[in-house]
Amino acid sequence: MKKIIFYIDAMQLGGANRVMANLVDYFSESGSEVILVNDILPVPNQKEYEINPKVRREYLDKSHKVNVNKILKESNRIFCLRRLVKREQPEVVVSFMGPPNLRMLIATMGLKIKKVVSVRNDPNKEYGNRMVKWIAKLLFRFADGCVFQTEDAANYFPKNVRKKSRIIFNPVNQKFYIQPVKQEEKEIIWVGRLQSQKNPELALRAFASVKEKFSDYKLIYYGDGELRNPLQEQAKELNISDSVVFYGQVSDIEEKMATAAIYILTSDYEGMPNALMEAMAVGLPVISTECPCGGPRSLIENEKQGILVSCGSERELANAMEKLLSDEALRKEMRRKARKRAEQFHPQLIFNQWEVYLKNICMKN
Repeated sequence: MKKIIFYIDAMQLGGANRVMANLVDYFSESGSEVILVNDILPVPNQKEYEINPKVRREYLDKSHKVNVNKILKESNRIFCLRRLVKREQPEVVVSFMGPPNLRMLIATMGLKIKKVVSVRNDPNKEYGNRMVKWIAKLLFRFADGCVFQTEDAANYFPKNVRKKSRIIFNPVNQKFYIQPVKQEEKEIIWVGRLQSQKNPELALRAFASVKEKFSDYKLIYYGDGELRNPLQEQAKELNISDSVVFYGQVSDIEEKMATAAIYILTSDYEGMPNALMEAMAVGLPVISTECPCGGPRSLIENEKQGILVSCGSERELANAMEKLLSDEALRKEMRRKARKRAEQFHPQLIFNQWEVYLKNICMKN
């Protein structure tokens, strides 16, 4: 493809943003002219994913004005995106996430440009508002293609949308596949943003209930967010603060995973959890909540590549932790099976699926 526009609200650290960064890198290195569109200029000191220098960056709103009427702001972004698409005449526009998907479909109405939307989270959350849900299901009819991460997400939309859709997993960076497994340390790790959707408190409470039996283990959080201080206070209240470590964001998470005993995911809902896939690619035994919209369930066959537990269940999570920590042979077997399962979301395989799908979309009249 000669020219592609990718559109997402911003490129700050996050799962969907990471996939977008990987995609624009792949297509730019494959010879396509790639334009990455974001809503606003990066905020000073805000961490972003590194973008291939071959990729041209465009921004819909360069003012950083506050207290701007929401309707005017949305209208301006849609108008600027439409003007950009008309000027650049790409073969296809690909958008990620809730509001960008809707803006893109409105902005490209009447233009002879192929358009593909991608749902990157639980659509019940992204489009949960009754009016937004109605608008999304109406506008998605005008998309030439839709990429979902799970069958559950696709099933949120009507049949005429599902017929032109594809299920494509997230690509996992090659560095997780080549990371050698190292000597196992007595560490249980949690990776992600410390926010309510991820329910990091569940890990803390479950760990507290098994701590007495496994007193030499530590629970380590990699990531940051607004819940960090409350979690630290709760660890003190549970008398486990000496065994809970908050490292914040790290650049070598694949190496941290390689020495851990267990990885746990406690989210109440997710799209397709990148950190869970990365842990499996490293070959780490995993425990995950069976959260909507079906990501962990599509990655893990329970009790084989990992253990699935009910959302919010402290008891189930604690039991799963105890089961794995008590059985070194089981951990070893799950390492092998998790790594084998991860072959199905190797980056080259996933990028090829994207490329074939977009080419097929562009070839249709």
